[in-house]
Amino acid sequence: MVDLPHGPVSALAGVPAASGTAGAVTATERDGLGIARVTARRGQLEALGRRVHERFGIALPDGPRRLCSGEVAVAGIGPESWLLTCESGGNAFAAGVRDALRGHAAVVDLSDAYLVLRLTGARLREALAKLVPLDVHERSFRTGDVAQSVAGHMAVMLWRLEDSRGEAVFELCAGRSVAHSLYRAIRDSAAQVGFAFEPA
Repeated sequence: MVDLPHGPVSALAGVPAASGTAGAVTATERDGLGIARVTARRGQLEALGRRVHERFGIALPDGPRRLCSGEVAVAGIGPESWLLTCESGGNAFAAGVRDALRGHAAVVDLSDAYLVLRLTGARLREALAKLVPLDVHERSFRTGDVAQSVAGHMAVMLWRLEDSRGEAVFELCAGRSVAHSLYRAIRDSAAQVGFAFEPA
């Protein structure tokens, strides 16, 4: 009999940690995130907005923006559709969102479906320019902006966080099924500036 692992398994299981030089692009796997896709039911948009604000203390963005309140963030990803995330929330977060928004929205638990990587580094934008067909200059892609794009022919979502110690910070979200391919695409795009990886 084969012993199976208990609990969630990293989407990048087996990929070893890698260290880079100063200024290198660092990719960190965001472990334990609770992720829920929320889509407003017909005629419930205003009521949904009120309920989200009451429950999570956050407004629903009107468009491709990301807002945060404590450990919860909400990103506009389509017409009347949002991605809610919670630090260390796991599957319990989506279950709580479903209960809180019952009657106002359809809620899908994506905690086990997505890989989220946090990308940092003084030369990160150079690497992103090779990876995604977007203008990621700070004047064009502002803090809190959200975009759906492709990276190496893989569908991804990208959002920008607050800079850290003068370095750009982005997060890249994609389906777990392309995790290893996406990892290689990021690594290759950052090869000239240096690459480091911190697994979950």
